[in-house]
Amino acid sequence: TRVGMVRIQFAPECDRCGSVVTARDRLGDIPPWASCGGCHQPNHIHSMDRIKVLFVLNPDILYVLADNFACTPSAESMEKTVIFAAVPATATGSGFRYSVGIGGEKELRPALDPGRYRMHCPVARTDNFLVVQRKATDEDEPYRLDLRVSNVVCDAQTCSPLPRPERGDTDDTDGATDAEYRSRLKTLTVPHGKIHFDVLPDTNSFFVLWVQEDAEDDVLMRLPEEERESYTKASSVIHNPVFNEFFADQVVSSQPDALLSIQNVVLVFTDVVGSTDLYAFMGDGPALQLIRKHFKILFGAFTKRGRVVKTMGDAVMASFTSGRAAMNAVADALVVVAQECKLPDGTPLQIRIGIHSGPAIVVPVNGVNDFFGQTVNIAARVQSAAKACECFVTEDLLASDPDSRNAYYELLGGNYARRRSSGGGGPNDDLPLNGEGMKVFDSTPATELHLKGVNHVVRARGFRLHNRPRRDSDVDGTAPPTRTYRRSGMFERRRLSGVSIDSSDTNGTPAMQRRASRRASMLGEVEEENANRNTYEAGSDCSPLDREFSIDLAEQEARMK
Repeated sequence: TRVGMVRIQFAPECDRCGSVVTARDRLGDIPPWASCGGCHQPNHIHSMDRIKVLFVLNPDILYVLADNFACTPSAESMEKTVIFAAVPATATGSGFRYSVGIGGEKELRPALDPGRYRMHCPVARTDNFLVVQRKATDEDEPYRLDLRVSNVVCDAQTCSPLPRPERGDTDDTDGATDAEYRSRLKTLTVPHGKIHFDVLPDTNSFFVLWVQEDAEDDVLMRLPEEERESYTKASSVIHNPVFNEFFADQVVSSQPDALLSIQNVVLVFTDVVGSTDLYAFMGDGPALQLIRKHFKILFGAFTKRGRVVKTMGDAVMASFTSGRAAMNAVADALVVVAQECKLPDGTPLQIRIGIHSGPAIVVPVNGVNDFFGQTVNIAARVQSAAKACECFVTEDLLASDPDSRNAYYELLGGNYARRRSSGGGGPNDDLPLNGEGMKVFDSTPATELHLKGVNHVVRARGFRLHNRPRRDSDVDGTAPPTRTYRRSGMFERRRLSGVSIDSSDTNGTPAMQRRASRRASMLGEVEEENANRNTYEAGSDCSPLDREFSIDLAEQEARMK
């Protein structure tokens, strides 16, 4: 693309037939509405999951007919087909003859039965009816049907006007229906079924002589999802590090009526534990250098498999296409930050991380594709619930994606250590492993998170560095839980039968009035939990919520061995 051989294009696909409805060189130029030239279906373009990413050769290198329109018929549609013959494009003015019912080697098929047929070509954007009046007899001579392609082209703008939103209205129910569209089509009439189709392709386009039994448009033109070919989606490439290196200026539109969503994005939020105390302890200059070093490590780990969306103070937001990519990147970040970012007393800089997945709206912020929605809010708050050197992963991700769950097991089962020892992808593969040899991460108990602004309980479990140094901010369930004050508010993590409660205020101030009333009940609940913990196996660090998962993990590790 830099030397002009090819150019990138973004092409939304038709909801009905799967064809490209429009193609734009810039992601931000995609319109909110477009009619399909192949099946005349009006399309509301609102999802990046339905936008194809194409690389098109420069016309100066290879001339491609601009009017060609690709369309793939469904299996059901092909069952209705009576004639299907490809006609080459020509610029000489010559035509081609295709005959039915004439007998001999040049016959495409026997004579057509009486009735009405649909004759259309999505490639050249033609559409019309063919009416055969009666059954052909032996005495009938073939009827010569002059078929100049330009005479039967059905322009999408005239045959199927767009719904009102394209014209500035908010009512999307006023688009042309299939019945209205069919009423505008031309009808070609022949006396009987013996026909010479004399085709003159005068539109600089390929043409397909495609005649089908007359049926509903949804039968003839709809291509089911399971029959469509896979393609590179815009929702995938925006996380790709190579794409972001070469096409950093490809940002979605900021117009309110052109918002694009993404069905599923894996978001990662990180934050430095005790950053306020860090600046007070080290001083602004040294602390800033340490934070910058940790940024470099995180960027290296995240951009290898995904994209860094933005930084917020000493926090990082990143996006990935899969949970496996996100967890492997986070694992690298946890290990390398702990080994390379040291405080003056020799203790490692500690970070906490949260991973969550779900739908989101893609919005342009400061020249980059950012994300907006409840998925973003949950991911950020899940990060706040994690301890030092720990990553929380929500069940929404683990339960919905088997590969993400397998990746989680692999991190805990020793595969990560073996991958790093063999040079398999860590940002600093020559770094020594944990002193235990193959044990790098421990599992964390399943926890129910009651997050402010979220009307349902969020279940999460995670992994943390093995033998990580503990600080006062960590809660192990053997003492009354402590509170960690953050710039964005106060998050009270309570290991109360595996439950954590987010009590952040929207204005970032501690909830002082609630603190006194909760303290007595919290102490009582902690004592009850400590009594319950005596029934667990020593050192198991397993809550009742996590017992089922621990059994699954044991079985998985046994299979690995």
